[in-house]
This record gives sequence, structure tokens and C-alpha cells, in this order.
Amino acid sequence: MTEEREPSAAGLSFTDNISLAWKLVDHALDENHLALVNESNEAFLRAVTAIGEFARDVSDDAPDISQEMARLDAKLNLLLDLVSQLIYAQLEIPQITRVTLSSSDIEWRGDHVPQPGATVFLQVYIQRGTPKPLCFYGTVTSTAQECAAGRARVRYLGLCGSAQAWLDKLIFRHHRREVAYRKSIQSGS
Repeated sequence: MTEEREPSAAGLSFTDNISLAWKLVDHALDENHLALVNESNEAFLRAVTAIGEFARDVSDDAPDISQEMARLDAKLNLLLDLVSQLIYAQLEIPQITRVTLSSSDIEWRGDHVPQPGATVFLQVYIQRGTPKPLCFYGTVTSTAQECAAGRARVRYLGLCGSAQAWLDKLIFRHHRREVAYRKSIQSGS
């Protein structure tokens, strides 16, 4: 997206190039099923957070331990990359697109997007190298004009509790990285 996205009503968001797939839902959503999706998302988001913060938990008071942890982190990342490449070659992971994720909704552009008011099931591959997606149900809140222009915005349905809290943490961490990156570019020029 070349234009700046309006801030979500929920506050922070982050934008990245990631894989996303969607399909129309033509049945009523069951509360028990939504609870299972929330549980799965919570477990996945916890794991993504653990992977992202592995090396930062070591104190600066122990440089030898810190160096060893960094070495182990590099080895683990290499192993994950190699295994992921093998798995990705066998799966049909969707094309990468520009996606903006917030606490309450998700937005993307594409050649084919769902129509306003539709209920959809989304699979969002937020962790590079991990073939497991974050899954959501949602309602399309884009206008007809936005959809015609290939822009989709979906408000989550049934996302709550711990899954919502972990998503908020992920969004905050990515947003913080975006801000740090922009500052480093501005100070370098």
C-alpha cells in the first residue's frame, strides 16, 4: 500500500508482506468452534512470542551465557529455516501480499477480495518460515468502492480473551520494530 493506513479504532497496527488466504463462510458460526479457534490461536501466538524473545531474556551481567544463548539462537533459527524450506516446498502456501493487522481487524489488497458484509475464514501466515497460519473468522467491513478497488478490511469475529491479548502483544512488538526501523533510517540520512 502506498498510502498511509488510517489508524485502527483499536490503536496500533503493523504492516508486513505475508501470505494470506480467505474463503467465504456460508454457515452460522458456532461458539464452541470459535472457542477452539481462539485456543489454537493463543497457543500459536505464545509460541511466536517465545521464538521472538528467546535471546532477549539473558541478563547483561553474564556475557558468557549471553554469547552461548546467542549461538544457540542462531543454530535454532538455522534449523527452523531449513525445516521450513522443506515443508514450504510441499505445501500450497498462498502468495505474499501487503497486510495490515490491528487488534480489531485485518486489511489487505488483492485481485479478488470478499464483498462487503460477507463472513470469511482467514488464514494469515504471520511467522515467516512457519507453515502454520493464524486463523480468524470475520465480517468484511470494506465499502463496495474499496472492494472494487481490490482493498479488503475484515473485523474479527469471536476473537477474545487470551488470544486477543497475545495478538495485541504481537502487534505491539511489530509496531515497535517498525518505529525503530523508521528512526534508524531517518537518523542515517
